[in-house]
Amino acid sequence: MNVVFMGTPEFAVPSLCSLATSAHKIIAVVTQPDRPKGRSKMPMPSPVKEKAQELGLKIMQPMNVNDETVVKQLQYLLPDCIVVVAFGQFLSSPILHLPRYRCVNIHASLLPKFRGAAPVNWAIIQGETVTGVTAVVMTAKMDAGDIIAQKTTPVFPEENAGELEKRLSSMGAELLIETLNLVETGKAAYTKQDEKEVTFAPKLEKESGLILWSQKAQRIHNQVRGMTPSPGAYTYYVRNGSQEKKRIIIRKTQIHNALKMQTSLDPGTVIEIASCGIHVAAIDGLICIMQLQPEGKRAMNVQEYLRGHKITVHDMFLSSNSTFIQR
Repeated sequence: MNVVFMGTPEFAVPSLCSLATSAHKIIAVVTQPDRPKGRSKMPMPSPVKEKAQELGLKIMQPMNVNDETVVKQLQYLLPDCIVVVAFGQFLSSPILHLPRYRCVNIHASLLPKFRGAAPVNWAIIQGETVTGVTAVVMTAKMDAGDIIAQKTTPVFPEENAGELEKRLSSMGAELLIETLNLVETGKAAYTKQDEKEVTFAPKLEKESGLILWSQKAQRIHNQVRGMTPSPGAYTYYVRNGSQEKKRIIIRKTQIHNALKMQTSLDPGTVIEIASCGIHVAAIDGLICIMQLQPEGKRAMNVQEYLRGHKITVHDMFLSSNSTFIQR
């Protein structure tokens, strides 16, 4: 098949590579325009553009893929199928119905669960133990088309969103080629999604990372995992008897069976400085902070952090930047 590939972030690169080495022909790669990045704010190409350049493929970078001129360019290419993997723009009806085999999207969840922009993050935050990737026919309604194929995988207990996303990107690349082969040979089965099973995974905002310490330890642990590496789970730290607060990003936590015990201290209270990290009270026991990142600084393990910052028993991690009232 002649295929137009649409994708932007690192997640889409394995799919592009698999497609490039398959029997199908990539006639164009559509990706987002170069965006300012880093302290220099210099426009930088997307990971997909970088790989497409390396592969010597035709590249298109429209500000709006639905612009009439862009649609005409796509029509001129006569694609048999348009493949979409984390592209980042909605497709209009003229594009959705342009190819003979329609548009196929690789989505990082087991649809109909977690429709939306952040399925990997929300699967972890919600405590899912199994997830996967889905190949779906694209429709005007986001992630709501007929399912062609799926692959499943366990979510490992200590795995964060970045680690899971990397595994799912490889699975998605495999699923893409299998799906295109099924579609081309007429062997694909199309299954409607059960609307009763739909859940959503909206884009994560910075504020989504605020840790509420008056939750169960497992919920906090899942939040930290689901928000790592970006946008990051965070808290406010204040020393006992002080009102000076510092914003800290929590990068890694752990729950030990020995720490699942009741405590009479307020959630967020530092209980112990241990070899594994900082033990902090949750509503149902303790959670161990193993890696953190001071605002504006790099991430570091707790032992390294404590060499330059003092944290003691009865200090507090807060769920708010409001004035701390000493008890």
